[in-house]
Amino acid sequence: MPSQSGTHPAHILQQNKISELWTRLVLSLVPIDDLKTAREQVVEIYSMAYLDIGEFQEAFSDHSNPELRDWAVEPYGRIPDYDPHETVTSLLALPEKILGWLSKILTVAAVVAGLASVRWLYSLAMDGLHLIGVVEASIPLTAIAAGIVYLWFLYADTLVHQTLAEELRVGQVGVQTRRRAEIVAHGVWNRSLLGQTGLFLVGFFYILNALPELAVVGRLFDDPTSYYTQLITRNFDLFYQSDGLIDALRNLIQKEV
Repeated sequence: MPSQSGTHPAHILQQNKISELWTRLVLSLVPIDDLKTAREQVVEIYSMAYLDIGEFQEAFSDHSNPELRDWAVEPYGRIPDYDPHETVTSLLALPEKILGWLSKILTVAAVVAGLASVRWLYSLAMDGLHLIGVVEASIPLTAIAAGIVYLWFLYADTLVHQTLAEELRVGQVGVQTRRRAEIVAHGVWNRSLLGQTGLFLVGFFYILNALPELAVVGRLFDDPTSYYTQLITRNFDLFYQSDGLIDALRNLIQKEV
């Protein structure tokens, strides 16, 4: 029996199986332990930022450690459901939804008008349905195919983000410490997963950690991770005053160059 929402249980079960298979595939391909190591490096930077920036400390000065722990893990349950492309996919799906709604309304109007012998309304509804058919038929198949492929890539990227974010989030066990800097740092980290900043930084530090294993890089650059960590910690004020990660990186490049 169909659910009240109109989605058949078998369809939901199939979607869950596909998501589960995708999750297994992602986790089998991604070095999750190395990413967790990179996560701890990012969290340590957040912790040092808390200790270095007075305004950062003042923002949490009125809260006790138990309150900070609750604040730190508040996003925990929402992280696996975060969709970084929700705005784009909603906009792309909007025209199809509008045409679908209009088609249903005009179909009902045509049936009712036919039964009630209201010819003008029947004619208007049929003209509207014909117009919708013309609009849908005029869309090139290549455009439809490109849209489907693009939406699939967005869907796949969302599943990757949700899978990795679920593995890298920090729960109550991770904030059982008396160090306020660590508690706040983990809270900032969890919130960075409700965006793309967190995974970007983890990927960046994962690459830095892997670089010395390359023979050419290893001879020229012994510890790129420490270099960039020191570069960031020397410029906390710049990152704190910037409008987002991209703006901070641009300002840092301008300063260093």
